[in-house]
Amino acid sequence: MTKYALITDFDGTITTQDIGNALCIHYGLTSPEKIEKAYNSKADAREWMKNHFGSVKTTKEEFEKIILEKALVRPGFRDLCLYAKKHDIPFEIASGGLDIYIKPVLEAFDCTQIKIGSVKGVIKPEGIEVTFPDYNGLTMEAFKESRVKHYKKEGRKVIFFGDGPGDFEAALSADIVFATSRLETLLKERGMQYIHFDDYTLAFDLVRGKDVSVSAA
Repeated sequence: MTKYALITDFDGTITTQDIGNALCIHYGLTSPEKIEKAYNSKADAREWMKNHFGSVKTTKEEFEKIILEKALVRPGFRDLCLYAKKHDIPFEIASGGLDIYIKPVLEAFDCTQIKIGSVKGVIKPEGIEVTFPDYNGLTMEAFKESRVKHYKKEGRKVIFFGDGPGDFEAALSADIVFATSRLETLLKERGMQYIHFDDYTLAFDLVRGKDVSVSAA
């Protein structure tokens, strides 16, 4: 039986929209137009996170309430999560988002066993303090790729799920790639193999050994 490992982005992948961006818009820190411009200019993600979330004045209760109002989770995620837990399949989040908005979503879906590699946030009176200890000095892109390579070295077949340019390097290293949005565009432009991603149901069938038609990356 195939030994799998599952690695997924969070914003725009587990959730249907980027929660970090949605929160910044909610707090009046940016606009959809400015966010798009930042993607196109390849702005430094670390500085962007620090500058925007550093000025968010909120409480834990208010912050989590807004998160759960905005976080629409894709179908099949919870099923895949619980199956992976039952069958000891490694399942990780490798994200450029904040752990303080990822954790409430996982808790709401009973998926707290998933390992989170992300940006760290601490809510303080003057704003949200943003740090990057999980990256171990790597860029976000290199960190995501390193998690894929970690499980490949263990002899596992790695399935990666992503939606953005920051997921590209990890997608190149993975065995099977589920892609949507900007990541799908990048892979298509380069003639690379991937599976179009709307939800986690096909991946759930795959890890259960069902006969599904997929292409290796």
